[in-house]
This record gives sequence, structure tokens and C-alpha cells, in this order.
Amino acid sequence: MQTVVVLMALSFGRTFLDQELPTGAVHVVPDPDVKRHRDRELAGQVERILATGRDVVVDAPSHGGRRAVMLVAADRGARVVGYWARPPKVGMPGLLELQPEYSQLTRRPRRADGFDLLYEVVDPDREYHLREL
Repeated sequence: MQTVVVLMALSFGRTFLDQELPTGAVHVVPDPDVKRHRDRELAGQVERILATGRDVVVDAPSHGGRRAVMLVAADRGARVVGYWARPPKVGMPGLLELQPEYSQLTRRPRRADGFDLLYEVVDPDREYHLREL
């Protein structure tokens, strides 16, 4: 079964990325230059990759982007695994001025949102541990 991993954080440490993400998965990041239909573009990228038989890792800070990706995953029979890390309070106001969609990262996602598995990553930049949500 293919896997779509949805990353919901400002950043994750190298240790986390190396240990938790599927080997050989294609990493997809929303195009910052696409303002209109960004969610549709992201979902299209995921669909094209899944069609090749590969797993996908998606940076999806916005709820709309996550929802679009999860709909594609469901249509293709892929399982959706989410990793969320609580954003730091330091530096958040400045970042939100530049990237308002990141404000959605302050709300903890729920498994009922469409995730097959959902984890909170605690201390994602150092010796992290996972807590199932």
C-alpha cells in the first residue's frame, strides 16, 4: 500500500526526517509563486507521483492543502500519515506576516480530519519522540 505523509510544521530535524519518512518517497512542497489554485496544484503533483507507484511526503501547512492531498490519497487507496509539531512562539508573528497560511499550524489536527495515523512530534529538532493523536 502506498503512503502519503503529510508534514505539518515549520521544520523538522534531520534525525526525524531520516528515521520516520518512507525510503525513496518523493518530497513535494507547495510552490510559493502559485497563489491561485495552490491546493489544486499540490494535489495534482501528489496524484502524478502516486500514479508512478511511489510514496509521497508533502509539506502542507494549510488546511486546504492537506484536504486536497488527502482526497487524492483516498481516491488512490493510499494511507495518510500525518506528523504535526507545535510551532514555537518565538518568531511566529514575523513569519505569519510573510506566510499567513502557517497560522493554521497552531491548531492541532485530528485523526478525524482524514488521517489513517496521526502523530505529534515533540521536540522535532533534537531528540524527538512521537505521541499518537
